[in-house]
Amino acid sequence: MTYRDDPWKKFRYALESFERDLKALNYVGAFEAHEPTGGRFDRLFSDFFPSSGITPENVASLLAARFVGPPHGFDLLQPVPLPDVPKIPARPAQLAGQYDTWIVEKAEKLERQFLARFEQLSQQFQSETDALEKIRQRCVLEDPEAVIKLMDIALRRHPLPKLLRRPAEYHPDFSARLFLATIEVPNFANISIVRKRGSSWNAKPQLVSATERKRCLEAILYALAIRAAYLIANSDAGNWFDTIAVNVKQHWNDPTTGAPRDGLIASLQAMKSELATLQISSLEPKACFRHFKGISTPSVDQVAPIRPIFVMDTADDRVVKNRDVAEQMNEETNLAAMPWEDFEQLVRQLFEWEFGRNGVEVKVTRASRDRGVDAIMFDPDPLRGGKFVLQAKRYTRTVDVAAVRDLYGTIVNEGANRGILVTTASYGPDAYEFAKNKPISLVDGPNLIAILKRHGRAFRIDLDEARRLNVQ
Repeated sequence: MTYRDDPWKKFRYALESFERDLKALNYVGAFEAHEPTGGRFDRLFSDFFPSSGITPENVASLLAARFVGPPHGFDLLQPVPLPDVPKIPARPAQLAGQYDTWIVEKAEKLERQFLARFEQLSQQFQSETDALEKIRQRCVLEDPEAVIKLMDIALRRHPLPKLLRRPAEYHPDFSARLFLATIEVPNFANISIVRKRGSSWNAKPQLVSATERKRCLEAILYALAIRAAYLIANSDAGNWFDTIAVNVKQHWNDPTTGAPRDGLIASLQAMKSELATLQISSLEPKACFRHFKGISTPSVDQVAPIRPIFVMDTADDRVVKNRDVAEQMNEETNLAAMPWEDFEQLVRQLFEWEFGRNGVEVKVTRASRDRGVDAIMFDPDPLRGGKFVLQAKRYTRTVDVAAVRDLYGTIVNEGANRGILVTTASYGPDAYEFAKNKPISLVDGPNLIAILKRHGRAFRIDLDEARRLNVQ
């Protein structure tokens, strides 16, 4: 009797196939990194040569629509469907002998295993459904940890080759309407770019040329930064942010000493509205990165750290709640005689009026006259932007050079781009001389009044009156 004519042989082969499928049955939920699926090309994408590297085709597909497309936003918080379960093969109607009885016993055992496994997967599915719903509810309440989890799921559920998967750090700032993600890329020295030799399935790979390798590594760096920014922009389900920033870090070995090093090697910042509308599957990563004025290491062959466009000091506990003091002041208010805490808040408001339309955020720091920083300003602009420290000196006497020296020290200690000193009084020649050719701006009383008038605030400064009132 041939295989086609023997129903028990067909059943045995089908049962063996079912057993293999049952062993492979697994549930990859929303909190886990997803594998590319769907055909031979996707197998290439998911490390077709796992011991040899990735191919130029892998690199070209990093921004493919099927790997960065929906779901986004709250749609990510829908549970991942249960996998297709293998179908238990139907038994022949009649037993042909003792051997067939053994096959039936095996089939019954596999059925029991299948039911137990399916029950386990169903429990996983329900547990994930509950967890995702809790995250959604907390996101609606603007819980930072929940929003971070949402963005992390956005990156995990969109497939990457195993070689490029790394953990990320997330820092939302709801008051500044800015989201910063710091992603990691592997050491470029450990990435091989390979091509297949021949068309057969077992063809051995070969390394590409140095020029093509460099081009592919650059594309990986730019594509991963754009991918993260795009996915975060499209997953801002609560419209919490206007600006998305992505910094890329890496660990590498110094080629001259062999010593381990690490640092940021790329930085990108853009408006969410621009990122969310990218035709991402059609763009060229390097051109897009340059369009957004991103900054990257000069060479992927000899990596060097860069100064990022934006960093967020999450350990800075000095920031206090902003207050609107300007609305409580009348035109007769003498700035030189007002409480110094209110003067700091007024200076903060002034810089928000001056630069706020460009996404600049100004925060007053905790009251302490000797800590060196009265306010911190973050400017997201990729060209002029960065971190600025502000000092507000409500003085009735000339500001001496010592205060300007102190500001310069603060700029260095804070890692700021520039320091700005604002006073109700004036500066001496030595103060201006010290500030020359340094990242320091000095704003005296007359200039302060002029800037305030530009924003419709006609306050005054009367130093003699303040001195008569013994203002401290």
